[in-house]
Amino acid sequence: MLNIGIVGLKNAAPYIDAIGELPDFCFKGIYDPCLLIESQQPAGFNIFQSFGDLCCECDTVVFSIDDNLYHPLVCEAIRHTLNVFVAGVQNYQTEELNEMLTLRDEACCTVHVGHPHICTPMFRELRRLCFHPLDVECHITRNANTNLVSLARTEVGMLLTLMRANVHRVAVNVYSSFSRVPDSIRIRLDFDNGAVGNVSINRYGSSAAHTIRAVNYNSIAEAELTSGRITFINNESPETAENLIIESNRLSKLAMQLDTFRNCLMNRNEPHNSIENEIRAQLACQRINEKMRINFNVF
Repeated sequence: MLNIGIVGLKNAAPYIDAIGELPDFCFKGIYDPCLLIESQQPAGFNIFQSFGDLCCECDTVVFSIDDNLYHPLVCEAIRHTLNVFVAGVQNYQTEELNEMLTLRDEACCTVHVGHPHICTPMFRELRRLCFHPLDVECHITRNANTNLVSLARTEVGMLLTLMRANVHRVAVNVYSSFSRVPDSIRIRLDFDNGAVGNVSINRYGSSAAHTIRAVNYNSIAEAELTSGRITFINNESPETAENLIIESNRLSKLAMQLDTFRNCLMNRNEPHNSIENEIRAQLACQRINEKMRINFNVF
């Protein structure tokens, strides 16, 4: 049984529900500096009066908000040798991530960064089938209100995990047909092992879609993340495609991520999405953002 606490009330409710799905976690309470100055405090769970109190009561800490305002508390939790789950680090600076990495190595604890796809059975099966990918194409279609830049960061992190290599070169094309913000983004990533990754994202499609097509040394795998289907073709029978249906997990997406985090702790495995992977994604996205600004200046 792992005692777990949450930092950040704003997005705590989904995590409380997710922890309730996992019998191996014991929820101890929430710490949020804002609760200490409000006259009314939420009922139904324990409110820690200081972050130190939470650290004394818990083995693991969940930071429920992707906000670098909590970065000092993340570092403090790592110094207390607590295992940490961070909802996301897209709003963190690279220097802050490097500090977390250094502290983690000194404390010999685990820091797991949340990701909507990397912890799913679908992606784990795709990664198993694509051990040496040569070329990967990702296609995403979303509605008109979607932030494409945020989607690109998520996709780059997933590509880095799939490719098992670092980015060598970046090329970006940005199109705006209906508004001043990007309506379509196309990214090409050349990796230092010779592999190539292409990401195509647009926000004006008839229906939402998310596919990943990976060409390997001896096979091709295409995953439809929205339907949970993988089509696999290998060199032994290229005329026959094998259709794999990945059964949906009974757990919610957040519970699935927390359960993966728990399994890593219990088995002393590396986290599925580590700080190192997020630093590589951050550096790649900085180059992507620079290319996007150049494109906008040109057009």
